[in-house]
Amino acid sequence: MAAYPVRGLDINSSYAIYNLLNEQKERGVAVIFVGEDLDVLLALCDRILVINSGRVTGILDGRKATKEEVGFLMTKSDRVGDAETKGGAA
Repeated sequence: MAAYPVRGLDINSSYAIYNLLNEQKERGVAVIFVGEDLDVLLALCDRILVINSGRVTGILDGRKATKEEVGFLMTKSDRVGDAETKGGAA
């Protein structure tokens, strides 16, 4: 599991970490990557699980997902009282 593995590192060190993660993935090792950079998530991940407010809002194929799809799931909410459930705009 790698949670924010490149935070605070320079760009060359970041790419070295990403390469190590990809090498493990290619060897068949399961890698859980926690991050917030959508470009990196889309480049590294086979599957992307999105959590919002403690709930899973979706799971996407990382090889086909777009930033827009991930962003939508990041803001999606099924809580009672939201504008969508009220039938109007906020």
